[in-house]
Amino acid sequence: MFKIALEDFIVEELPLYEPSRAGTHTFFAIRKRNLSTLDAINRIARELQVPTRDFGYAGLKDKNAVTTQILSVEGIAPEQVMKIEQPAVEVLWAERHPHKLRVGHLRGNRFEITVRDLNHSHLPAIKTVMKRLATEGVPNRFGVQRFGNRNDSHLIGKALMKSEWETVVGHILADNASQVSDVARRMQRELARKSAEKAVMCIPHRLRKLYLSAYQAYLFNRILEKRAPHLGKLLDGDIAVKHSNGAPFLVTDASIEQQRADALEISPSGPIFGYKMRLPANDVLTLETSVLSDEGVRHETFRKVMGIRLPGTRRPLRMPMTSHNVSVSDNAGICLSFTLPAGGYATVVLDEVLSDLGLSGF
Repeated sequence: MFKIALEDFIVEELPLYEPSRAGTHTFFAIRKRNLSTLDAINRIARELQVPTRDFGYAGLKDKNAVTTQILSVEGIAPEQVMKIEQPAVEVLWAERHPHKLRVGHLRGNRFEITVRDLNHSHLPAIKTVMKRLATEGVPNRFGVQRFGNRNDSHLIGKALMKSEWETVVGHILADNASQVSDVARRMQRELARKSAEKAVMCIPHRLRKLYLSAYQAYLFNRILEKRAPHLGKLLDGDIAVKHSNGAPFLVTDASIEQQRADALEISPSGPIFGYKMRLPANDVLTLETSVLSDEGVRHETFRKVMGIRLPGTRRPLRMPMTSHNVSVSDNAGICLSFTLPAGGYATVVLDEVLSDLGLSGF
């Protein structure tokens, strides 16, 4: 079993566009250590005395890492943002922009990860694995960190979907994570005089959405594992996705499109279930429908859960990896660097590398 130290896991967000230097919002870059994106926003919001809903972010970054990412806040001047002083948070720059930063507005992320105590004799084999992943694509599964410190965020999301309020309460009260501890205290107060259903209503909108999206991620991972290891193999009825622009299309003749898939220009996709999600056909539709059926969840439930609409989308079953490099670390170990598109998990690359070497993961 390998462990990655905080300073050995470095993530740099690659923005989709630069701020225009005019407007009512301020875009600013932060470097944070051992802190989740939402915890960082909560700390900054308290210091600036503005509600968290006025903040925007392009993606959630790892807690157990040194990460650089861009946030936005409305109605606060860049000069004031640059004065922020918070433990584990450093503001790098701040510029004005007309609009709020939205989830998904990033090109990707650059990772630099040092695996210590990994014998240098593994270097040639690791280079071979990384070359294969760059050629064939990396499994686009959601990493374990997507499911929370207790690996139960998706279970809470499922319970919300099925209106199993007591199950939600049980998980929340057992969770000691900083972003839910305040919720747990409020929930305990509500339970003293109200039903479990009423107590669940004190979960903030953003946290509810996080739990529900974790459940969507869990369902996607289930589909991916059923399609593995041939994640680049197209089937008639697939919804394929173009990696250049994310455009989806129905595959009517897989034998014709397979050449493009072999070149990693396109990939079959899996479901981020939702009421607007494009449905596949034939055996692919049967597979995806069976997973929902096994979970005891109806497709129409995604239309609205606790005031949250889940439109859904399609996610490629594999992702391209670019700019990869493998080198010997200055200290003991081996350093991997690579770039993944938005939504890709570096831990999946590490798991693939170590698994191919016959070593335990993280």
